[in-house]
Amino acid sequence: MKSRTILSASFVAFGLGLSSLASAQPTTQEKALASRLFDDASKALAAGKTDEACPKYAESERLDPELGTLLHLGECYAKQNKTASAWTSFKEANDIATQRSDPRAPKIRERVVALEKNLANLVIVVAANEPQALEVRQDGAVVGRAGWGTAIPVDPGEHKISATAPGAKPREVKLTVPDKAQTLTVNLPPIELLPAEAQPETPPSNAATLTSSSSAQTSASADHSRSWFSEHQRTLGLVIGGVGVVGIGVGSAFGLMAKSTYDKSDPHCNGDHCDSTGHDFRESALGKATVSDVTFGVGAAALIGGAILFLTAPKASAQSAVVTPIIGPNLALISVRRSF
Repeated sequence: MKSRTILSASFVAFGLGLSSLASAQPTTQEKALASRLFDDASKALAAGKTDEACPKYAESERLDPELGTLLHLGECYAKQNKTASAWTSFKEANDIATQRSDPRAPKIRERVVALEKNLANLVIVVAANEPQALEVRQDGAVVGRAGWGTAIPVDPGEHKISATAPGAKPREVKLTVPDKAQTLTVNLPPIELLPAEAQPETPPSNAATLTSSSSAQTSASADHSRSWFSEHQRTLGLVIGGVGVVGIGVGSAFGLMAKSTYDKSDPHCNGDHCDSTGHDFRESALGKATVSDVTFGVGAAALIGGAILFLTAPKASAQSAVVTPIIGPNLALISVRRSF
């Protein structure tokens, strides 16, 4: 019996998906860079280089979100007189501190209230006859339909409101927000439609020939796809089912890791109150539990889908398949060998 490998289903995409889920937690390299950026930002702020410090704090917070970094970022924005940015940072910090019962929460709330008293807001008014495809942006960032007519906190200074829609001229409004608590309203200018462009005419005979040829090619392609799927359906069922087994295995492994990591926090916690070490253990356990839930769910779905494909496949003639799962630290592969 001659044997040949016709499908080596290296489900690299599945392996990469598991890696991306695991990387939801900052890597060691990201933590190191975030720490260095935080130190550099603090030195720049102490030297009076506020414009240099704030972007470094912001990038440090993006790489490795920490309550302390968020508070420093809010203070930096406040020194730049970016009232809305500072208010946003402190408000997010207040939510985190309250959730964790952090002793700094009352002071953070006081900071939020103080900044809110000097907060400027911007309301973008859009006419009711605007097209559904209208896109509105504030300083380059998209403002969704739900945000139209809503007071949006903004920093003092210059701002640009733009609007675009298919078949219409782009519109733009520039304004300067003063450094005081007030609400400004911006009405988009009336829409101006572009002139309709003349469409080239195509001879009827040519159009009919092209349509017929295109339909024939589409039908042939569909028949070929159906034939290929019918021939390989049983193999695909085995492959997808194998991926499901791998997913369930990985999910179970992460579940055990999450339980073990959570248990390590017990000596450092009293109920929901933990020291910094206990908090880190529980944060790590939560991340692993999330990976476990997702991969286990994906694995179960793949296992069921593979079983359905295999059981509903047409009878194959004297064929056999060997499915071999290959599991590595950041990789999940399935190799399938069919024999005739």
